[in-house]
Amino acid sequence: MKNQWQIKFLFVLSSITFLLFNTGRAMAAEDPVEMLKQVTGSVMQSLKDHQENIKQNPNKLYELVDHLILPHVDFVEMARWVVGRNAWKEASPEVQKAFVSQFRTMVVRSYARSLLGYTDQEVEFLPLREPVKNQQRIQVSSLIKDGSQSTQMNYYLLKEADGWRVYDIIIEGVSLVQGYRAQFADDVRIGGVAQAVETMRKHNQEGQNSSE
Repeated sequence: MKNQWQIKFLFVLSSITFLLFNTGRAMAAEDPVEMLKQVTGSVMQSLKDHQENIKQNPNKLYELVDHLILPHVDFVEMARWVVGRNAWKEASPEVQKAFVSQFRTMVVRSYARSLLGYTDQEVEFLPLREPVKNQQRIQVSSLIKDGSQSTQMNYYLLKEADGWRVYDIIIEGVSLVQGYRAQFADDVRIGGVAQAVETMRKHNQEGQNSSE
């Protein structure tokens, strides 16, 4: 199920994926740029410290990543963008819940595998274009520096009751959410959100069997 945009994401995210996912709820309520800066250092250090163990036991990454990512990503908001708001509204609550569950599993496993290629790279966060105050949605831009090359990564965050949560990541103009939307477009068109759930369930089952 991989295509070019996914390969690009996995390549870049292998170095700094989850830089924002290893912090407490209290930090998430702070300024998003400062939060990302602090978390980047702690996550990258953690990956360095456990790199050899992770390489020897890659399957154990799934539980770790699932634990780190859940509090800081709005999967429901991502799901709405992936399938389209009209299709999302037409789906029953049960189907919506199933989609979020399967989508989360697929993303967690893809990102966990990308961590196996983690290497040292420098992350520079750029100043915000507008003040955080009274903003419900905000973009945080960063540059991933690898030697003489730089890759731009933008985070889109939504302000919720308990802090900021990510709902999209854009690398060099390529949106994670839009990539998944293109991937499931035919399923949604043919059979709605329920068809996309079945496609993901089969994919996730195949991935689980291949890792056992």
